[in-house]
Amino acid sequence: MTYVIGIDVGGTFTDGVAIDQETGQEAIGKSPTTYPDPFGGVLAVLDELADVHGTTPEALLGATIKFVHGTTLTSNVVFERSGAPLALMTTDGFGDTLLMMSGKGRVAGLSLLERRHFRATDKPSPLVPRRRVIEVAERVDADGDVVVELTDAAVDDAVDRLAAMEVEACAIALLWSFRNPSHERRLRDAIARRLPHVHVTISSDLAPLLGEYERSATAAVNAYVAPAVKRYLETVDDALRSRGLRAPLLILQSSGGVAAAQETEPVQTIESGPAAGVRGSVRLLEQLGEDHAIVTDVGGTTFKVTLVEDRRPALTTETVLGQYSLAVPMIDIVSIGAGGGSIAWEDGGRLRVGPRSAGSTPGPVAYARGGTEPTVTDADLVLGYLDPEFFLGGRMQLDVEAAREAIRTRIADPLFGGDVLRAAAGIREVIDTQMADLIRKASVERGHDPREFVVLAFGGAGPVHCGAYGAELGVRRLVVPRSATVYSALGAAVSDLQHSFQLSRQVPAPGDPELIRADFGELETRARDVLAREGVDAPGVKLVRWAGMRYRRQFHELRIPVMPGDLNGKGRDDLIARFEREYANRYGDAAGHGADRVEYVRFGVDAYGATHEPALAAVAEAADAPATPIGHRGVWWRETREVMQSAVYRGTELAAGAVLEGPALIEHPGTTIAVHPGQRGTVDRFGNTIIESMEERHDGGRPGHL
Repeated sequence: MTYVIGIDVGGTFTDGVAIDQETGQEAIGKSPTTYPDPFGGVLAVLDELADVHGTTPEALLGATIKFVHGTTLTSNVVFERSGAPLALMTTDGFGDTLLMMSGKGRVAGLSLLERRHFRATDKPSPLVPRRRVIEVAERVDADGDVVVELTDAAVDDAVDRLAAMEVEACAIALLWSFRNPSHERRLRDAIARRLPHVHVTISSDLAPLLGEYERSATAAVNAYVAPAVKRYLETVDDALRSRGLRAPLLILQSSGGVAAAQETEPVQTIESGPAAGVRGSVRLLEQLGEDHAIVTDVGGTTFKVTLVEDRRPALTTETVLGQYSLAVPMIDIVSIGAGGGSIAWEDGGRLRVGPRSAGSTPGPVAYARGGTEPTVTDADLVLGYLDPEFFLGGRMQLDVEAAREAIRTRIADPLFGGDVLRAAAGIREVIDTQMADLIRKASVERGHDPREFVVLAFGGAGPVHCGAYGAELGVRRLVVPRSATVYSALGAAVSDLQHSFQLSRQVPAPGDPELIRADFGELETRARDVLAREGVDAPGVKLVRWAGMRYRRQFHELRIPVMPGDLNGKGRDDLIARFEREYANRYGDAAGHGADRVEYVRFGVDAYGATHEPALAAVAEAADAPATPIGHRGVWWRETREVMQSAVYRGTELAAGAVLEGPALIEHPGTTIAVHPGQRGTVDRFGNTIIESMEERHDGGRPGHL
């Protein structure tokens, strides 16, 4: 037997999946994330996976041909400000770039509620104190020509000053270095010779792009977290190899693919877990025969949404981490602090839920780990959606009375006259409405009707809540994957190698086709070289071109795929027309400025390398007899505003073709699917649960919409 393993370390739980390559059978594992050493949770999950497959962790790892690991360590280090002592080298006169940030730095990454209290907002605490910013006498202009030569004396002086600071890391971000990286490289090499213990990141390697602040911030964040991330990955690799792993350690990327650990820069792992879930969703759409989806991921801390059109996830060239804007290509994921661990609180006579989360430590009150503030999970438990004896498949018991008492004292008494059930229902309705609002923001505000999309719901809390936020949106179908509770880990297991390469070139469209081809050729050569180092032969390489385009004097850049023939004749006109259509779709029909105002800002190549892709097993066909519930439980439903006795089914016992009418609950080892009154759930041949309405809507939705 051989196995493919995916591990995703989240803020609340560590998820894992091990797929038998011969049978396609999946084993899933879920364990609370351990702090401060998250590898403890990884080992606990590996024990679970081995147990399901009837073997030992050592034998499982020894037979593993692909091992993918995702981590939130990069984000955690930035949020906790626990990175390495850091210095920054920059061009003389530009030492305040990171401190000044950009115009949106004060509110970047904050929720709408947080932005409304503008006087309470502030710029983030600096990663690099001003005293550790080293200004270097050199200058390159916008064309890449050297205006002020970097002398040997200037190099020696910069390295001397760095040595006196006793730092572990240094970022180098010189002005216009992406046009001419020679000065950054000389400084890097000099530091490597004299201070080999200092980790160095140069902006021209990591983010060779227009945007002085974003390029500097990307290099600084990467250098800041690199020592901790590198140490962690080395520890993980050594520990896994000592337990029998022979396959290379692959790391999840924010673009949704994976890469060898030695080819991974820390900033490329931001939001990698949710991105892997989106990649897994593309494969799910192929199974379903669907093209467009709204992908929703509800974990313990956050609710995340991504649009997938024509089986291609929306992508962005920038992300925000700790209020720093980073030039990191990634799947376009919008999120809010709304998950199972989101804390409910009273705010001047109003009920609020999130964005603060109880995480895994102490966790919801029902976990009995010291938590005192009620959470969404506590409300779901009190309302009957969760079985306190079957949480995590029965491996963890929940304390219903403690959850009820926390809701009573913190929410029911001050806001609901002591009515605990109404208070719990209020918590659930607030969080469901926030989730529906985020989906509208990700779809309607970008020119899309959510009713034209199928909604995919995963994460530990997604299946519990999707029936509610799907109904509020009027979507036509909800799909809960078979392995919803560990779907990001499954997405990691089925993801290919992926790298993104890009460069800045600001030219009016349609531009010089020969120059553009040369740029793409340079990027594609770099892509093939990296994949070759990872062992991918030429037949297994797929290269996808794209262009970052905008209207001149505008900031709204869009990423447009570049197809074969787009650089010649009519193809160039088609490329510009696609940009204009997308721009109008995003910002309104009257927002355009005419084809003669379009310009290229950057060119990029996404490189994919085929890896072992497991074939997932189908489930057994259902007999003619209807599915049999294992029991009934009282559950509060928003449709009836009361507690109803509802059928409870064991998800692992349902065969393909099984049909369940709501109100009903389908319990899986790591989550529960709530089928609301008026909805029908059907199990397909891959074990996915399809939820649809049994009634025709009269508010604009088509028949069959939720």
